[in-house]
Amino acid sequence: MNTTYTNILQLADKLIQSNGFHGFSYADLAKELDIRKASIHHHFATKADLGIAFCQLKCEQLQQLESHLKTLPSAKERLKGYFDVFQSCASEKQMCGIYAMQTDLRLMAEPLQKQVTKMADLELQILSSILRAGLESNEFSFKTSAYQQAVIICCAIKGALMLNRSEHHQGLFIQTCDACLETLSL
Repeated sequence: MNTTYTNILQLADKLIQSNGFHGFSYADLAKELDIRKASIHHHFATKADLGIAFCQLKCEQLQQLESHLKTLPSAKERLKGYFDVFQSCASEKQMCGIYAMQTDLRLMAEPLQKQVTKMADLELQILSSILRAGLESNEFSFKTSAYQQAVIICCAIKGALMLNRSEHHQGLFIQTCDACLETLSL
């Protein structure tokens, strides 16, 4: 069911990935959705409320991703599946919504900061689990902890997404994912 609430969140997701959380306004949402700002305020009294709902949505999507990845036969396939989630961001020259929210963290109210941190922690937890499983199954080799390796990979691919936004660095995201897999492989 496509409701105004859902439409607002979907558009906010797109705008966050393109411009960051502080890179759009309720007026931008209203214009794009052809609704009044009052309709947005009805669902999200403040932009912080919208940000919290966005974080909750992303956490739900991350949990769904984790469930899906657990059905894949190997840690290497799970890691590739994780990378695949960000392919659309790379194709559309967008940032990762999770890390886009991190860029504005210091400008946010504390309740939203907590939700952004929770969202980023969940992603690192999921990636750590994949890496730990790959280490235990001898598919991967690395000397740091699984969590530290997850941070390295997250920073590499999210940084690649940022660079990938320019024509000069086109294709850098895929190259980075391939390099991560190669580095981990025995």
